[in-house]
Amino acid sequence: MPQGVDMQKMLEAFLAKIPMHRLGEADEIGKAALFLASDMSSYMTGSQIIVDGGALLS
Repeated sequence: MPQGVDMQKMLEAFLAKIPMHRLGEADEIGKAALFLASDMSSYMTGSQIIVDGGALLS
């Protein structure tokens, strides 16, 4: 880590840009992957599933 960098402030600034104000968890990504691997997604074609807590919207 570079000297003089306040990691807590960097994290707070990053989280402020995410509407859910928190980092995602591995389980949340896994659930999207499980959905894609299941029969529930059998009619999907050419779609994007964005799991980012709403960051793309901001």
